[in-house]
Amino acid sequence: MIESVILGVIQGLTEFLPVSSSGHLVLAQKFLSGFGGPAAAFDVMLHGGTLAAVLIYFRKDLFGIVRDLGRPREGGWRLPALLVFGSIPAGVVGVFFSHALEPLFSSPVVASVGLLATACILLGAWAVRGKSRLSLADLTVWSVFLIGAAQALAIVPGISRSGSTIAMGMFLGLPGKEAARFSFLLSIPAISGALLLESGALAGQGFPLHYLTGALVAGLVGIGAIAFLMKLLDRENLLPFALYCLALGSLSLAFLV
Repeated sequence: MIESVILGVIQGLTEFLPVSSSGHLVLAQKFLSGFGGPAAAFDVMLHGGTLAAVLIYFRKDLFGIVRDLGRPREGGWRLPALLVFGSIPAGVVGVFFSHALEPLFSSPVVASVGLLATACILLGAWAVRGKSRLSLADLTVWSVFLIGAAQALAIVPGISRSGSTIAMGMFLGLPGKEAARFSFLLSIPAISGALLLESGALAGQGFPLHYLTGALVAGLVGIGAIAFLMKLLDRENLLPFALYCLALGSLSLAFLV
């Protein structure tokens, strides 16, 4: 039960803060004696908890999207269509290339380099802060494709999904909070798709209490992590996360090389 709570906290924090949950998992397995990744079925439950966190935090946005679907003449289908289109790159990578990329998840060097890449991405976004001029209504198909491609790139351990998509949105001219809003809405199809691909792991497992506890903790911590990040993005301040990824990536490489 204690391990379930700890893994739930880690999942809830690193899934949403721009520091790469996969990178932390790979490095923890390398440097922490006796640490192992969660069982496949438990991993599915943890992702279910973080999906619930997004659905709860952005419930007003989701209700608005559903409501606007009944207003096609007023452009009510535009945002849902963009979210579906932006999910295509990650879907293609997940379905066709996930097995080929599996060896990366056993390489702490790849995870360390990925964290350094995340640091550079976040530093770039921090450098363009305050230069936003667009809203979600101004997003084009091309800009959504670029944000989706950034999400697909984040399958590499160490590269943060939230960090890369928020940064790409800011590079394209979105304010930090609007970029984060689109990023987290875009995570719903991505996490849901991953759950579907991994759902076979739950067959015959049932729902043990410690699995449910881990999912609940991941969800609650995830809501707090989203709220914390959105507050920081009032000032578009991604610098602390960039410095953290830079320090962790550098230190781990120093021990590995």
